[in-house]
Amino acid sequence: MNNQQIIAFVSTADAAKARPFYEDILELKVQEVDEYGINFTAGNNYLRMSVVQDFKATSYAILSWVVTDIHDTIKQLAAKGVVFEYFEGLEQDKAGVWLTPDGTKVAWFRDPDQNILSLTQFK
Repeated sequence: MNNQQIIAFVSTADAAKARPFYEDILELKVQEVDEYGINFTAGNNYLRMSVVQDFKATSYAILSWVVTDIHDTIKQLAAKGVVFEYFEGLEQDKAGVWLTPDGTKVAWFRDPDQNILSLTQFK
């Protein structure tokens, strides 16, 4: 399995509402739309947005993008209206970035369904 691609999944209650966020804000490319959801690509990665009837967002991050400059990416997304989260108990800078003990930087934001997504800049 090590040499195979992975398809990540995200759930939505309303694909018509969530699609513009993933397509326009996050700039993922739509590959296919069907009655059960939308398939996106981002580079060599796949993301399947599945429509779920009794959808409930989780309290933890479900997707993360590895970036080379987290503060630059935050600025780009914030310019498109993305709001970054602050969590009690974490020391985050004014942009919402938490510096992990090993030096990795992480910031969180939400999609229209309140799924928690994140950016990660490895040390």
